[in-house]
Amino acid sequence: MLAIASAGAGVGVGAPAAQAQELSRPTASIEATTDHRRRGLSWSDGDPALDAIVSVPLAGLRVDARATTTRGAIRHDGADMVFDGSASYSRDLASGLSLTGGVTGHFFAGAASKADYGELDLTLGYALGPLQLDLGGSYAPKQDAIGGDNLYLQARASGSIPLTGIEVAAHVGRTSGSTDDLIRAARLRPEGMSYVDWGVRVEQRFGPLALGLRYSGTDIDTDAVAGSPFADLDDAGHKLTAHAAVFF
Repeated sequence: MLAIASAGAGVGVGAPAAQAQELSRPTASIEATTDHRRRGLSWSDGDPALDAIVSVPLAGLRVDARATTTRGAIRHDGADMVFDGSASYSRDLASGLSLTGGVTGHFFAGAASKADYGELDLTLGYALGPLQLDLGGSYAPKQDAIGGDNLYLQARASGSIPLTGIEVAAHVGRTSGSTDDLIRAARLRPEGMSYVDWGVRVEQRFGPLALGLRYSGTDIDTDAVAGSPFADLDDAGHKLTAHAAVFF
């Protein structure tokens, strides 16, 4: 499911066979990171955060629940935590080729105003040996909490290096959308316009434990004068973060 997987927190990127095995049973993970970032933007106000994910196969669907500390993030109007709930369905189209569609809700606890919003997700994936290639998109229809609508498109490659326990993932994405409220739209588009983000993750697995580094960047001008208190431009630039995760 794109909205959760694209965040890169708590989700492994092993060989396709291992991914298929994990999708057939319940899984869970807890992660500690020096900064929780999504689509190149900090969701924890640039501070360390905890992230927990539970995924359960249910009646042909994949149901995911996620809780992340947001540390009173300016971007999310002082919210202390975000809870993500998702349901997705995958279908094999051909050998190695799959299509996954789903819906995700983001619910913010402790925000000073209405901050919750939802997205529709679609991902086309192709498994090629130890390499997984994905093209995906998440669309948030017009909602007051995000000042309009929002579209995120991304290309992603992930895989494991044989015999090393090292997993690598890289992505590039683009965020765009229409604006009804310039102040609120800055939550997901800090300059009120389209932007591009990119990232690389390297992770070493030690059985159920994973240690890793992530680099993320955007083409957002962090020296610009913010037109909205939600823009939080200081946390929209380049960042190297470290994380430790335990998988169950």
